[in-house]
Amino acid sequence: MFLIPREKPVVENLNSYYVDIARLIEHYQGEVGAGVVHFQSPVSEAVLFFDEQSIVNGFLDHRRQHFHGTDAVERVVEGAGRNNFTISVYRILPERLYFWANLPKSKVVYADLTSEFTNLEGLIRKLEAEKFTGYIDVEVKNAQGGLLFIYKGEVIGGSSADGAGNLDRSEQYRQDLIQRSKKHGGNFNVSRVMLDEPEAAKISPPERVRDSSKADSGSREVKIGSARVMEMLGGLLYALESLVRSNRKIKGDFETLLNRKFVENVDKYEFLDPFAAEFRYSEGKAQFSGSADYGKLVAAVAECVTEIAESHGLLVRLQKNLEVWRREFADEIAAFDIRL
Repeated sequence: MFLIPREKPVVENLNSYYVDIARLIEHYQGEVGAGVVHFQSPVSEAVLFFDEQSIVNGFLDHRRQHFHGTDAVERVVEGAGRNNFTISVYRILPERLYFWANLPKSKVVYADLTSEFTNLEGLIRKLEAEKFTGYIDVEVKNAQGGLLFIYKGEVIGGSSADGAGNLDRSEQYRQDLIQRSKKHGGNFNVSRVMLDEPEAAKISPPERVRDSSKADSGSREVKIGSARVMEMLGGLLYALESLVRSNRKIKGDFETLLNRKFVENVDKYEFLDPFAAEFRYSEGKAQFSGSADYGKLVAAVAECVTEIAESHGLLVRLQKNLEVWRREFADEIAAFDIRL
């Protein structure tokens, strides 16, 4: 079972025969940031969840066969023209993307609770107090049941149990489901949804990588050389340096500011220790002589850049100034999952 927040679509009723799926997703990554593409045909149904940088998960039901992750993405993208899907795109709040993308992989934590011993209203209050993330599947005897979705302790909507129709965010839907369960009796199943990033099912690049020197030529890894990684990090730091230098409220030079931030994070990323000088930055150039995994290095530098920008109120300006950098290093940014 997969469900999506099927409200007002950004676009609907496209025919997959005339659509390049990869380019469609690329367009709406820029247009809406995070969302889901829904595919429907007489014999198949599929969803591809995306954020600004990648497809984060996908699910496909085809003639009683079920596929997810990379396998689902490849089958949908490669076979869309042959399957004659009707396509719709829906926007999703970025912070809730992984909720919907992980929904089909949820785990039952309370099974077959009955209205004889469990009050639905009380159960909802309990899950709200626990800041629970997941959903309640409400089965009502001799009447229509439904689903209630809970995100970090907040009921964010409901839907009919068969997944048809729109997401109903009204308080009325919730109260109606509570009253029907009281009147007719029923069973409740509670499932938890994890908000961890799914194993990414990216079209391009397909997987995160370390260094091209460690990549198997027969694998699907994106081959990114160390020089390219250093160019990317140098460009990122230079963008921040330019903002810092132009801000008269910030005292001290950029190098001191950066090294201070590295020291704050040295317990987590020891290779950032300025005294060891494994990673060095100066005048737009980055160098690294350590043995740490490039993925960890990139994550560390991006984290430090974000913290410096946020602490000085520069994050929004930095994000705007990075547009050219994002285009130049699009593959690397996606491969290392840099979120700036």
